[in-house]
Amino acid sequence: MTMPGMPTISLQITCRGNTLGDIDALPVPVSVTPAGHIVVDPLEPVMRRAVQAFVDAWQRSCDKAGL
Repeated sequence: MTMPGMPTISLQITCRGNTLGDIDALPVPVSVTPAGHIVVDPLEPVMRRAVQAFVDAWQRSCDKAGL
């Protein structure tokens, strides 16, 4: 859950044109300069965690289905 007004991004995972999953409302890490400007921090850690969570859930699904 994010705070109201907090910037977010959404991620769609596809393979060969087929949507495998959607991850909505990932919080975007930001910093504020002393002058009050909002600066987006690197997104790589957020994306890495989101994709890894998806892969883990996908693998559990496959294991449960015996694939």
